[in-house]
Amino acid sequence: MERFILFGALLIGGYFIVYLLLKAKLNKSLDPKAVLESIREEVDRIIVELNSTTDRNITLLEDRVQNLSSLLEQADRKIVVLKREIEKHELSGKVYSELAEKRNQEPVEEDLHTRVLHLHKQGISASAIAKRLGITLAEIELIITLAKR
Repeated sequence: MERFILFGALLIGGYFIVYLLLKAKLNKSLDPKAVLESIREEVDRIIVELNSTTDRNITLLEDRVQNLSSLLEQADRKIVVLKREIEKHELSGKVYSELAEKRNQEPVEEDLHTRVLHLHKQGISASAIAKRLGITLAEIELIITLAKR
């Protein structure tokens, strides 16, 4: 029986030690300071993660803004070049229109071809014929070439 009492006392003592250990651990995990410290650590980790994500996003946005600025500059340069080309085209159209009007206003001699061929047969150069008759060198050469055919 002594053994039984000793065994019971040891068992009760063991349970009591386990109870005290569990109570200490439970008190430690439920301690307001420990809970508050755990929450602060978690909040600090979240803030660090948010800061790094924000920095990455800001860097990406700055890169995109820089790319867009570069594209806008290129577009502006192309617009300027296009405007110059349009002005040149309009100016050349006006010049050709004026030339056509002058040509239409001048009386056309019916025997122009005859005069060109006559002067060419006399040995006068095409450039001299063009100056004398007031027409382009290309027209003179065209008349001469067509006459040969």
